[in-house]
Amino acid sequence: MQQLGKSDRAAVLGTTATTVEKKHFDPHFDGNRWRALVDKESEAILNAASMEDFEASMSGLIRAVGPPESGLVHESQRKKIPKGLAARFQYCQPKECAPAIARATDGGDVMISQLSDGVGWLKVTKFPGAVGIDIAKQIDKAVAELSACNRLIVDLRGNAGGGLAFLRVMSYLTPDRVPVGYSVTRARANAGYSKESLTVFDRIPAQKLALVWLALKFGIGDDSVSLFTEKLGGQPFHQRLVVLVDGETTGAGERIAAFVKERQLGPIVGAKTAGRLICCSLYKVGHGYFVRVPARAWFTWNGEQLEDKGVTPDFPVEASLDTTADPQLDRAIEVARTL
Repeated sequence: MQQLGKSDRAAVLGTTATTVEKKHFDPHFDGNRWRALVDKESEAILNAASMEDFEASMSGLIRAVGPPESGLVHESQRKKIPKGLAARFQYCQPKECAPAIARATDGGDVMISQLSDGVGWLKVTKFPGAVGIDIAKQIDKAVAELSACNRLIVDLRGNAGGGLAFLRVMSYLTPDRVPVGYSVTRARANAGYSKESLTVFDRIPAQKLALVWLALKFGIGDDSVSLFTEKLGGQPFHQRLVVLVDGETTGAGERIAAFVKERQLGPIVGAKTAGRLICCSLYKVGHGYFVRVPARAWFTWNGEQLEDKGVTPDFPVEASLDTTADPQLDRAIEVARTL
Protein backbone atom coordinates (compact mmCIF):
# COMPACT_ATOMS: atom_id res chain seq x y z
CA MET A 1 0.00 0.00 0.00
CA GLN A 2 1.36 3.41 -0.97
CA GLN A 3 2.27 5.97 1.66
CA LEU A 4 0.50 9.30 1.30
CA GLY A 5 1.94 12.61 2.34
CA LYS A 6 -0.10 15.26 4.08
CA SER A 7 -1.15 16.99 0.85
CA ASP A 8 -2.35 13.73 -0.70
CA ARG A 9 -4.23 12.85 2.46
CA ALA A 10 -5.83 16.27 2.36
CA ALA A 11 -6.93 15.62 -1.22
CA VAL A 12 -8.53 12.29 -0.26
CA LEU A 13 -10.21 13.88 2.74
CA GLY A 14 -11.52 16.80 0.69
CA THR A 15 -12.93 14.59 -2.06
CA THR A 16 -14.44 12.27 0.54
CA ALA A 17 -16.11 15.18 2.33
CA THR A 18 -17.64 16.43 -0.91
CA THR A 19 -18.68 12.93 -2.03
CA VAL A 20 -20.42 12.09 1.23
CA GLU A 21 -22.22 15.43 1.20
CA LYS A 22 -23.42 14.93 -2.40
CA LYS A 23 -24.00 11.16 -2.57
CA HIS A 24 -24.86 9.80 0.87
CA PHE A 25 -28.61 9.55 1.18
CA ASP A 26 -30.33 9.41 4.51
CA PRO A 27 -33.44 11.54 5.03
CA HIS A 28 -31.95 12.52 8.39
CA PHE A 29 -28.50 13.43 7.02
CA ASP A 30 -27.37 16.80 8.36
CA GLY A 31 -24.92 18.53 6.02
CA ASN A 32 -23.96 21.14 8.60
CA ARG A 33 -23.14 18.45 11.16
CA TRP A 34 -21.08 16.57 8.56
CA ARG A 35 -19.02 19.62 7.66
CA ALA A 36 -18.45 20.40 11.33
CA LEU A 37 -17.24 16.83 11.92
CA VAL A 38 -14.82 17.08 9.00
CA ASP A 39 -13.40 20.32 10.36
CA LYS A 40 -13.09 18.87 13.84
CA GLU A 41 -11.35 15.63 12.80
CA SER A 42 -9.27 16.85 9.86
CA GLU A 43 -6.08 17.66 11.78
CA ALA A 44 -5.97 14.26 13.48
CA ILE A 45 -6.68 12.49 10.19
CA LEU A 46 -4.02 14.36 8.24
CA ASN A 47 -1.42 13.76 10.96
CA ALA A 48 -2.20 10.10 11.54
CA ALA A 49 0.93 8.14 12.43
CA SER A 50 0.46 5.46 9.75
CA MET A 51 -1.65 4.69 6.71
CA GLU A 52 -3.58 2.17 8.79
CA ASP A 53 -4.41 4.92 11.28
CA PHE A 54 -5.33 7.28 8.45
CA GLU A 55 -7.73 4.75 6.95
CA ALA A 56 -9.25 3.89 10.33
CA SER A 57 -9.75 7.57 11.15
CA MET A 58 -11.33 8.24 7.78
CA SER A 59 -13.68 5.28 8.16
CA GLY A 60 -14.60 6.42 11.66
CA LEU A 61 -15.46 9.86 10.32
CA ILE A 62 -17.70 8.43 7.59
CA ARG A 63 -19.42 6.03 9.98
CA ALA A 64 -20.29 8.92 12.25
CA VAL A 65 -22.99 9.80 9.70
CA GLY A 66 -23.42 6.44 7.96
CA PRO A 67 -24.09 2.77 8.75
CA PRO A 68 -21.42 0.37 10.07
CA GLU A 69 -20.76 -0.88 6.52
CA SER A 70 -19.74 2.57 5.29
CA GLY A 71 -16.17 3.80 5.34
CA LEU A 72 -12.98 4.26 3.31
CA VAL A 73 -11.89 1.31 1.15
CA HIS A 74 -8.61 0.86 -0.72
CA GLU A 75 -8.77 -0.74 -4.16
CA SER A 76 -6.63 -3.61 -2.89
CA GLN A 77 -9.42 -4.46 -0.43
CA ARG A 78 -12.35 -3.59 -2.64
CA LYS A 79 -15.14 -6.13 -2.80
CA LYS A 80 -17.53 -6.39 -5.71
CA ILE A 81 -20.50 -4.11 -5.15
CA PRO A 82 -23.65 -4.74 -7.21
CA LYS A 83 -24.67 -2.08 -9.69
CA GLY A 84 -27.88 -1.12 -11.44
CA LEU A 85 -31.16 -2.72 -10.42
CA ALA A 86 -29.58 -5.18 -7.98
CA ALA A 87 -27.76 -2.43 -6.10
CA ARG A 88 -31.03 -0.87 -5.08
CA PHE A 89 -31.93 -3.88 -2.98
CA GLN A 90 -28.88 -6.00 -2.32
CA TYR A 91 -27.26 -6.38 1.07
CA CYS A 92 -23.83 -7.88 0.83
CA GLN A 93 -22.97 -9.88 3.93
CA PRO A 94 -23.76 -13.55 3.31
CA LYS A 95 -24.73 -15.63 6.31
CA GLU A 96 -26.35 -19.02 6.09
CA CYS A 97 -28.25 -21.00 8.69
CA ALA A 98 -30.19 -24.20 8.30
CA PRO A 99 -32.01 -25.84 11.25
CA ALA A 100 -31.89 -29.60 11.56
CA ILE A 101 -35.52 -29.97 10.52
CA ALA A 102 -34.71 -28.48 7.11
CA ARG A 103 -34.94 -30.28 3.82
CA ALA A 104 -33.00 -28.32 1.23
CA THR A 105 -34.22 -27.91 -2.32
CA ASP A 106 -31.86 -28.42 -5.25
CA GLY A 107 -30.70 -24.80 -5.00
CA GLY A 108 -29.68 -25.17 -1.36
CA ASP A 109 -30.93 -21.75 -0.26
CA VAL A 110 -34.59 -22.74 0.14
CA MET A 111 -35.68 -25.32 2.72
CA ILE A 112 -39.07 -26.78 3.56
CA SER A 113 -40.71 -29.06 6.07
CA GLN A 114 -44.28 -30.24 6.64
CA LEU A 115 -44.99 -30.07 10.35
CA SER A 116 -48.04 -31.41 12.15
CA ASP A 117 -51.55 -29.90 12.05
CA GLY A 118 -51.14 -28.69 8.46
CA VAL A 119 -48.32 -26.28 9.29
CA GLY A 120 -45.74 -25.82 6.56
CA TRP A 121 -42.27 -24.40 7.12
CA LEU A 122 -40.41 -22.46 4.45
CA LYS A 123 -36.93 -21.08 5.04
CA VAL A 124 -34.90 -18.91 2.68
CA THR A 125 -31.33 -18.25 3.79
CA LYS A 126 -30.48 -15.72 1.09
CA PHE A 127 -31.50 -14.55 -2.38
CA PRO A 128 -28.51 -15.12 -4.70
CA GLY A 129 -28.38 -13.46 -8.08
CA ALA A 130 -29.20 -9.90 -9.07
CA VAL A 131 -32.73 -10.67 -10.27
CA GLY A 132 -32.83 -14.19 -8.87
CA ILE A 133 -34.53 -16.21 -11.61
CA ASP A 134 -33.04 -19.50 -10.39
CA ILE A 135 -33.84 -18.97 -6.72
CA ALA A 136 -37.36 -17.80 -7.64
CA LYS A 137 -37.91 -21.17 -9.34
CA GLN A 138 -36.74 -22.93 -6.18
CA ILE A 139 -39.26 -20.90 -4.18
CA ASP A 140 -41.98 -21.89 -6.67
CA LYS A 141 -41.10 -25.56 -6.22
CA ALA A 142 -41.03 -25.27 -2.43
CA VAL A 143 -44.44 -23.61 -2.25
CA ALA A 144 -45.88 -26.26 -4.58
CA GLU A 145 -44.57 -29.02 -2.33
CA LEU A 146 -46.26 -27.35 0.65
CA SER A 147 -49.61 -27.12 -1.12
CA ALA A 148 -51.24 -29.50 1.39
CA CYS A 149 -50.48 -27.11 4.26
CA ASN A 150 -53.12 -24.59 5.28
CA ARG A 151 -50.75 -22.70 7.56
CA LEU A 152 -47.24 -21.46 6.80
CA ILE A 153 -44.21 -20.33 8.79
CA VAL A 154 -41.78 -18.27 6.70
CA ASP A 155 -38.46 -18.55 8.52
CA LEU A 156 -36.19 -15.59 7.70
CA ARG A 157 -33.79 -15.96 10.62
CA GLY A 158 -30.23 -15.32 9.48
CA ASN A 159 -31.43 -14.24 6.06
CA ALA A 160 -28.51 -12.49 4.40
CA GLY A 161 -30.53 -10.54 1.87
CA GLY A 162 -29.44 -10.59 -1.75
CA GLY A 163 -31.18 -9.85 -5.04
CA LEU A 164 -34.74 -9.27 -6.14
CA ALA A 165 -36.09 -12.79 -5.63
CA PHE A 166 -37.47 -11.69 -2.28
CA LEU A 167 -40.36 -10.35 -4.35
CA ARG A 168 -41.35 -13.94 -5.20
CA VAL A 169 -41.74 -14.78 -1.50
CA MET A 170 -43.84 -11.65 -0.94
CA SER A 171 -45.98 -12.48 -3.96
CA TYR A 172 -46.91 -15.87 -2.51
CA LEU A 173 -48.14 -14.23 0.69
CA THR A 174 -50.98 -12.24 -0.89
CA PRO A 175 -53.16 -13.09 -3.91
CA ASP A 176 -53.24 -9.63 -5.45
CA ARG A 177 -50.89 -7.17 -7.07
CA VAL A 178 -50.16 -4.78 -4.23
CA PRO A 179 -47.44 -2.16 -3.64
CA VAL A 180 -44.52 -3.27 -1.49
CA GLY A 181 -42.28 -0.23 -1.12
CA TYR A 182 -39.91 2.02 -2.99
CA SER A 183 -36.24 2.92 -3.25
CA VAL A 184 -35.29 6.57 -3.81
CA THR A 185 -31.98 8.20 -4.62
CA ARG A 186 -30.91 11.48 -3.10
CA ALA A 187 -31.15 13.24 -6.46
CA ARG A 188 -34.75 12.12 -6.90
CA ALA A 189 -35.64 13.08 -3.34
CA ASN A 190 -34.11 16.53 -3.76
CA ALA A 191 -35.96 17.06 -7.05
CA GLY A 192 -39.26 15.95 -5.56
CA TYR A 193 -41.26 12.89 -6.50
CA SER A 194 -44.38 10.86 -5.88
CA LYS A 195 -44.05 7.15 -5.20
CA GLU A 196 -46.77 6.49 -7.76
CA SER A 197 -44.62 7.99 -10.53
CA LEU A 198 -41.55 5.81 -9.95
CA THR A 199 -40.52 3.11 -12.42
CA VAL A 200 -42.24 -0.13 -11.37
CA PHE A 201 -40.71 -3.57 -10.93
CA ASP A 202 -43.46 -6.17 -10.52
CA ARG A 203 -42.34 -9.38 -12.18
CA ILE A 204 -39.38 -11.72 -11.88
CA PRO A 205 -38.99 -13.12 -15.40
CA ALA A 206 -39.12 -16.85 -16.02
CA GLN A 207 -36.28 -16.82 -18.55
CA LYS A 208 -32.88 -15.16 -18.47
CA LEU A 209 -33.37 -13.70 -21.95
CA ALA A 210 -35.77 -11.24 -20.32
CA LEU A 211 -32.86 -9.75 -18.40
CA VAL A 212 -31.96 -7.82 -21.54
CA TRP A 213 -35.32 -6.05 -21.40
CA LEU A 214 -34.84 -5.31 -17.70
CA ALA A 215 -31.41 -3.85 -18.41
CA LEU A 216 -32.96 -1.51 -20.98
CA LYS A 217 -35.82 -0.54 -18.67
CA PHE A 218 -33.77 0.06 -15.53
CA GLY A 219 -30.28 0.74 -16.85
CA ILE A 220 -30.92 4.33 -17.94
CA GLY A 221 -31.75 7.33 -15.81
CA ASP A 222 -32.36 7.62 -12.10
CA ASP A 223 -32.19 4.48 -9.95
CA SER A 224 -35.39 5.17 -8.00
CA VAL A 225 -37.95 2.37 -8.32
CA SER A 226 -41.11 1.00 -6.73
CA LEU A 227 -41.99 -2.67 -6.16
CA PHE A 228 -45.34 -4.44 -6.55
CA THR A 229 -46.15 -8.09 -5.91
CA GLU A 230 -46.64 -10.41 -8.87
CA LYS A 231 -50.32 -11.38 -8.39
CA LEU A 232 -49.74 -15.12 -8.12
CA GLY A 233 -53.22 -15.90 -6.84
CA GLY A 234 -54.61 -17.52 -3.71
CA GLN A 235 -52.84 -20.00 -1.45
CA PRO A 236 -54.36 -22.20 1.29
CA PHE A 237 -52.17 -20.54 3.93
CA HIS A 238 -53.25 -16.96 3.22
CA GLN A 239 -54.31 -15.22 6.44
CA ARG A 240 -52.75 -18.13 8.37
CA LEU A 241 -49.19 -16.99 8.03
CA VAL A 242 -46.38 -16.47 10.57
CA VAL A 243 -43.02 -14.86 9.80
CA LEU A 244 -40.02 -15.77 11.94
CA VAL A 245 -37.11 -13.29 12.24
CA ASP A 246 -34.09 -12.55 14.42
CA GLY A 247 -31.30 -10.02 14.83
CA GLU A 248 -29.42 -11.55 11.89
CA THR A 249 -32.30 -11.00 9.48
CA THR A 250 -31.10 -8.31 7.07
CA GLY A 251 -31.95 -6.67 3.77
CA ALA A 252 -34.45 -8.65 1.72
CA GLY A 253 -35.58 -10.64 4.76
CA GLU A 254 -36.43 -7.41 6.54
CA ARG A 255 -38.39 -6.15 3.55
CA ILE A 256 -40.50 -9.29 3.58
CA ALA A 257 -41.17 -8.97 7.32
CA ALA A 258 -42.03 -5.28 6.99
CA PHE A 259 -44.37 -6.01 4.09
CA VAL A 260 -46.20 -8.69 6.06
CA LYS A 261 -46.52 -6.41 9.06
CA GLU A 262 -47.67 -3.36 7.09
CA ARG A 263 -50.24 -5.37 5.11
CA GLN A 264 -51.34 -7.25 8.25
CA LEU A 265 -50.83 -10.58 6.52
CA GLY A 266 -49.75 -12.37 9.70
CA PRO A 267 -47.88 -11.99 13.00
CA ILE A 268 -44.09 -11.64 13.30
CA VAL A 269 -42.34 -13.92 15.83
CA GLY A 270 -38.76 -13.86 17.11
CA ALA A 271 -36.32 -11.01 17.72
CA LYS A 272 -36.01 -7.53 16.24
CA THR A 273 -34.31 -7.52 12.83
CA ALA A 274 -30.95 -5.89 12.11
CA GLY A 275 -32.12 -2.70 10.40
CA ARG A 276 -29.66 -3.11 7.52
CA LEU A 277 -31.58 -2.89 4.26
CA ILE A 278 -29.43 -0.91 1.85
CA CYS A 279 -26.16 -1.95 0.26
CA CYS A 280 -23.52 0.77 0.12
CA SER A 281 -22.19 2.16 -3.17
CA LEU A 282 -18.55 2.94 -3.94
CA TYR A 283 -17.19 6.27 -5.20
CA LYS A 284 -13.60 7.05 -6.18
CA VAL A 285 -11.89 9.62 -3.97
CA GLY A 286 -8.34 9.39 -5.32
CA HIS A 287 -5.07 7.54 -4.73
CA GLY A 288 -6.75 4.16 -5.05
CA TYR A 289 -9.36 4.87 -2.40
CA PHE A 290 -13.13 4.63 -2.51
CA VAL A 291 -15.69 5.99 -0.10
CA ARG A 292 -18.48 3.53 0.68
CA VAL A 293 -21.86 5.04 1.60
CA PRO A 294 -25.53 4.24 0.94
CA ALA A 295 -26.78 6.26 -2.03
CA ARG A 296 -30.49 5.52 -1.73
CA ALA A 297 -33.14 5.01 0.92
CA TRP A 298 -35.76 2.27 1.14
CA PHE A 299 -39.29 2.98 2.33
CA THR A 300 -42.28 0.75 2.90
CA TRP A 301 -45.30 1.78 0.85
CA ASN A 302 -46.63 3.71 3.84
CA GLY A 303 -43.39 5.69 3.96
CA GLU A 304 -41.66 4.01 6.90
CA GLN A 305 -37.87 3.86 6.76
CA LEU A 306 -36.44 0.82 8.55
CA GLU A 307 -32.71 1.45 8.17
CA ASP A 308 -31.12 1.33 11.66
CA LYS A 309 -34.58 0.53 13.09
CA GLY A 310 -35.48 -2.94 11.91
CA VAL A 311 -38.78 -4.77 12.27
CA THR A 312 -40.11 -5.40 15.77
CA PRO A 313 -41.88 -8.76 16.25
CA ASP A 314 -45.44 -9.05 17.51
CA PHE A 315 -44.36 -12.00 19.65
CA PRO A 316 -40.82 -11.40 20.96
CA VAL A 317 -38.85 -14.59 21.67
CA GLU A 318 -35.12 -14.76 22.31
CA ALA A 319 -33.05 -17.54 20.81
CA SER A 320 -31.75 -20.27 23.10
CA LEU A 321 -28.07 -20.95 23.75
CA ASP A 322 -29.01 -24.63 23.84
CA THR A 323 -28.56 -25.82 20.26
CA THR A 324 -30.99 -28.67 20.83
CA ALA A 325 -33.84 -26.25 21.58
CA ASP A 326 -35.55 -23.72 19.33
CA PRO A 327 -38.01 -21.64 21.38
CA GLN A 328 -38.53 -19.20 18.51
CA LEU A 329 -39.70 -21.90 16.13
CA ASP A 330 -41.77 -23.53 18.89
CA ARG A 331 -43.54 -20.21 19.49
CA ALA A 332 -44.09 -19.70 15.76
CA ILE A 333 -45.72 -23.14 15.49
CA GLU A 334 -47.88 -22.37 18.51
CA VAL A 335 -49.02 -19.06 17.00
CA ALA A 336 -49.64 -20.64 13.58
CA ARG A 337 -51.95 -23.23 15.10
CA THR A 338 -54.16 -20.49 16.57
CA LEU A 339 -54.74 -18.76 13.23
